[in-house]
Order: sequence, then structure tokens, then C-alpha cells
Amino acid sequence: MPTRAYLRFRNCIGKGNLWLYTVAILLKEGPLHGYGIISRLRALGFNISNVYGYVLLKRMVADGVLAEREESGRKVYVVSEEGLRSYRVAVNEMKNLLKFLEAEP
Repeated sequence: MPTRAYLRFRNCIGKGNLWLYTVAILLKEGPLHGYGIISRLRALGFNISNVYGYVLLKRMVADGVLAEREESGRKVYVVSEEGLRSYRVAVNEMKNLLKFLEAEP
């Protein structure tokens, strides 16, 4: 049985950082509509509702991480330049954390 510390860790790196997963999905697959992003997050094991998914996307647009665009009459989401910069900084920090955690004493 996982400890509470481990469960907090899982929540923090998982649902607490859905923006990182969302940006990674868009960088790999290109512009997607909201339901496409939500479906891919679910495929990664995140049990999120449609409402929560759309709130997440709207918050990411408001924060400047994503931009909305219209393609073929449908709204799609793309990563903004600011979002890409933030994503790269966050990934670099995670890599540094892993190096620290994996270092032999």
C-alpha cells in the first residue's frame, strides 16, 4: 500500500501539472480541439471530467500558455510562445531534479 507521501507526490506530478502534459501532447500532435486533448489526457490515466478539462484549457489560455485558433470551423488549441518557454524551463528543472535524486551518495 502506497504511503501518503507517495500519493501526494503522484498528485503533484500528475494532476497538479496537467499543463505540462497538455503542452507535451500539443507539441507532439499539433493543434487539437478541446475534446481531443481531454481524451489524450484520459488515455494517460488522468480521470478528468469534460468540465474540468475545458476549465483547464480556459485557464491555460488565460495564463498565456495556450492560444485558441480556428481551423476548419472548429476551435483548436496551440502552444503559445510563452507556453513553450515555460514548458522548456519546467522540463529542464525536472531533469535537474532527476539528476539530483539519482546521484549516488
